[in-house]
Amino acid sequence: MPETVADGVADELARAGVDRAFGLPGGEVLHLLDAVRRRGIEFTLCRHEAAAGIAAAVYGKLRGTAGVAISTLGPGAANLMFPLANSLLDREPLVAISADLPRSVPAGHTHQRLPLLAALGPVSKFAAAVEPGRHRQQVRAAISAAVSEPMGSAYLTLSAEDARAEGGSEPARPGPATRSLGDTGEVAAELRRRLAEAERPLVLVGLGTKWQDSILLKAWFERWRLPNGVTPKAKGMVDELDATFVGVFGGMAIDRTMLEALGSADLVVGFGLDPVEIDKTWHTEREILWILESPCATGVVPEGALLTEHSALLEALCVDLPPRDWRGVFDRVRTTRSEIYEAGRGRLTPTGIVAAASAAAPPETLVTTDVGSHKYLFGQFWPSRQPGCFWMSNGLSGMGYGIPAAIGAKLARPDRPVLAVVGDGGFAMTAQELETARRAGAAIVVIVIVDGSLSLIRLAQEARGLPNLGVDFTPIDSVLAANAVGVAGVRAETTEALTKAVSSALAGGNPFVIEVPLDPDSYRGLV
Repeated sequence: MPETVADGVADELARAGVDRAFGLPGGEVLHLLDAVRRRGIEFTLCRHEAAAGIAAAVYGKLRGTAGVAISTLGPGAANLMFPLANSLLDREPLVAISADLPRSVPAGHTHQRLPLLAALGPVSKFAAAVEPGRHRQQVRAAISAAVSEPMGSAYLTLSAEDARAEGGSEPARPGPATRSLGDTGEVAAELRRRLAEAERPLVLVGLGTKWQDSILLKAWFERWRLPNGVTPKAKGMVDELDATFVGVFGGMAIDRTMLEALGSADLVVGFGLDPVEIDKTWHTEREILWILESPCATGVVPEGALLTEHSALLEALCVDLPPRDWRGVFDRVRTTRSEIYEAGRGRLTPTGIVAAASAAAPPETLVTTDVGSHKYLFGQFWPSRQPGCFWMSNGLSGMGYGIPAAIGAKLARPDRPVLAVVGDGGFAMTAQELETARRAGAAIVVIVIVDGSLSLIRLAQEARGLPNLGVDFTPIDSVLAANAVGVAGVRAETTEALTKAVSSALAGGNPFVIEVPLDPDSYRGLV
């Protein structure tokens, strides 16, 4: 039997290491789904296409390949905007494939007709309509775009008519793309020179770094006792419990304190720093020594950036002695950060919740957060020590990320504990995916912080002298909502109860929800 286009697409996905796809079926993608099944790729049904794309991207990055999301045309494809945009800005590898109307359909037929490539192409590194005779090449190009640094999103459309068509001949497989990097020795010499002249240097590590370079980064900072910080998506690239760690930069909790530290530095080194994570404009207003291995998200390369291979540079730096002594630098900032964190310990405050949850979670726990005030607190204070263990939507900052990301993480790393922290607003958007977690065997633990408000926007209104409008709501009983889809849960009203519940749930083998009440006013002064 001749190979169909759907067969060729599924084969290219499998050749790239894809072993699972996420999505929702539709009549127009049934042949593709069957080809995926026959090629040994497991399909995980989600309850919404946006959740499928988020789960797929996290799954793909943890598995070292592209995540794959499949949807039907029309509304299914339209729902892919969020995960495609999030993957582009947060540098998570995603290939989304949706159906589209066949070319044979008359132009006057407008039912479910949308300009999909025109709409979703701008939020993708690569976008194309899969065509017979070019289908394998197009899938390879999409996967390459998704996994090449900067990682991101790719989008393909495939009509049911073309999926059933014979594949035909294919062009030769293209060779790997090459990228010109600067001389490591020259970059190392320039970096040493600039650091030797600095009394208060600060190295900011961003998501442009690779997880495998974490050991060398930690060794360099420890050997030189060099002050360092991270942006949220780079949490775990350095040891946040080490004495050289200053804090998390890029708009998390106590941002004023972090900006004061930044302002007092006489040299800022952006090691893999990507402006996509920075919610203010300081990166355009002060000089930064950019040390990059690849362009930033959306292909931007800051003016004057030094591009070199990070691992080779770090190996060269680790064998050298520090050019001067920086011990004691930023101690006041470290003390302030520590005092703010400790002030809430033992009480149901934002920092108390972080402390209580972290006391029960082993260092290898994969943590995801949704977007909201809690993200700012966990982003700043969760003590990350290993790369790839902390996940949030930050470049896009979209609500609805936490639970789907946790599902993708658990399916990718079933041997690791996975903890999702969401607000009651984000929970209401994605609670239905708890059924997905239960059915797929993803034993995630979800902390739902209940304050009956979109508290981050509530505080923003107050800061602008505006009345609260459209931010408060009647909380949903998250434990009962979880029970409705077969997931157990408890309500923890003390930090001791929270620690006990997290510890017990992480040790269990099923999804679990922990509801924690919080006064929305307790975020004041922190975010």
